Amino acid sequence: MKMLIAGLVKNIQVERLREEGKKRGHEVDGCYDSSLVLKCSQDEFSPVMADGKDLSSYDLIYLMAGKRRWEWYTACYFLAKKYGTTIVNQKTISSDYNYFLTPAIDYLRQTEKGLDYPMSALVFSEKGAKEVINEFSYPVIVKTSAGRQGRGVHLCQNFDDVVRAIEETHASGVESVVIREFVPNDGDIRVFCVGYQAIGAMKRTPTREGEFRSNISQGGKGEKFDINNYPDIRGLAENAARVTRTEIAGVDIIINKETQKPYILEVNPSPQFEGLEKFTKVNAAEEIIKYFENVSQK
Repeated sequence: MKMLIAGLVKNIQVERLREEGKKRGHEVDGCYDSSLVLKCSQDEFSPVMADGKDLSSYDLIYLMAGKRRWEWYTACYFLAKKYGTTIVNQKTISSDYNYFLTPAIDYLRQTEKGLDYPMSALVFSEKGAKEVINEFSYPVIVKTSAGRQGRGVHLCQNFDDVVRAIEETHASGVESVVIREFVPNDGDIRVFCVGYQAIGAMKRTPTREGEFRSNISQGGKGEKFDINNYPDIRGLAENAARVTRTEIAGVDIIINKETQKPYILEVNPSPQFEGLEKFTKVNAAEEIIKYFENVSQK
């Protein structure tokens, strides 16, 4: 089978997927999301690659595209419809998925299913923040709705901090901002789900004084978390992946250190697994390739 990882090229994840795919007889390529070309006319709609590769030659495309994800979603919708190309994550080409509402659509689905997550508000301006801020207690988390790896996340002690965080988010080119209640914690749990099933988890803890983010990319410490001993956390993570229809998901769970209650922080649709493999010895790349095989046979 021929597979394409859209959005990554020179990356340890692509190399690991290529390595595990080769063991099982597959060809795995990576490409920059900027390599997409859409040829459009009244006679033809054809998504191709800047290097001349034919996208229709791939049996499966795993979307990890970033800035150009909307164009990739359009291309993959066409490829799935015309050529039967398998797309992961499938939700991005579903007729009832509106990517412009993310993360609002995920919050809606989590609310409909009664899943626990911190009280949050999605706003677009200082005026919008002023409308809801009295429902929160300081400190609050203010983050860009398009952030990854802990970037664009602020711990705000007052409304002036909130305004500065919104201005910084807007300056980065993102309009929507999430205000979220702060949950006292000792780090968070990253649960890696493949096909809506948890395959492993690690606990992430900040190591720098004054740092509230526990992301590995922000210097956090990682260690194995035995998800099998915590069925409530496993169940919450798997349900979060399922209701948001995120086939390969890094579900971040935070545990209130005062009440021990777990909450969903985020469902990441393009999770990195280098840290998971390093700290837990779980072969995430192999599990992903096996999942690709399974969905391509349906």
